[in-house]
Amino acid sequence: MNVFEQFGLGVRSYIKALSLVVNNGLWIYFIYPLVIYVLLFFIGFELIHYLSDGLESFILGYVDSENAGSWLSFLKGFLHFFLSIGLKIIFFLIYSTVSKYVVLILMSPLMAALSEKTETIVTGKKYPFDATQFAKDVMRGILLALRNMFIQLALVLVSCIIVCIPVIGWLCPLFLLILSYYFYGFSMLDYVNERKKLDVTKSVGYMRAHKGIAIGNGFVFSVLFNIPFIGVVTATVLSPVAGCLAVLEKENVLK
Repeated sequence: MNVFEQFGLGVRSYIKALSLVVNNGLWIYFIYPLVIYVLLFFIGFELIHYLSDGLESFILGYVDSENAGSWLSFLKGFLHFFLSIGLKIIFFLIYSTVSKYVVLILMSPLMAALSEKTETIVTGKKYPFDATQFAKDVMRGILLALRNMFIQLALVLVSCIIVCIPVIGWLCPLFLLILSYYFYGFSMLDYVNERKKLDVTKSVGYMRAHKGIAIGNGFVFSVLFNIPFIGVVTATVLSPVAGCLAVLEKENVLK
């Protein structure tokens, strides 16, 4: 199976995921992400306004136009207009990247449980509840989300430096987009690898060999996540289910 076939598998698994959630009464899991999203929505936008307005005031504080000529007054007016819009856009882009990982971290317990429940429904294999193991699964999910977030943010900063370079710089946005899909899908598929007792190094190797599935899963997750309200709630429930189903189908457990 080449990377494009893997990508297709990662995407179409969402259709099976939706069917599995509906037919097995897992709709109750939508309540938790709904509460989380509402809280993050208000906190996030308040934070964007607070940081952008604070930084704008700090920068404009160095431009004293009260005793200056008209040109400096014009400059301050221009800076005010530019900063009031530009800073909000910059902080929003940072927030849109970080918020997905914040959701992954906060939703880690639910996603671990959903992935395990999906495998039980499909294969009949039951995993006796082990509080210690469950805590390890959740912590691993959180640490991977943090790892991927910092890698992605670092690459965003590097891209801001090279974006003006012809050709290479122009391809940066596309590269970052695909990379973000990969990292989101990585988080969803890793819950299955954790149950297989694969350490992080082996899980990374698995993801590289099946990068198409991870990218396909992360692509749908990202598209859904960018749909206000209902998309975020749907993405956080369907993505770990779809990830588990894709892995099971790849291993010929699910047809």
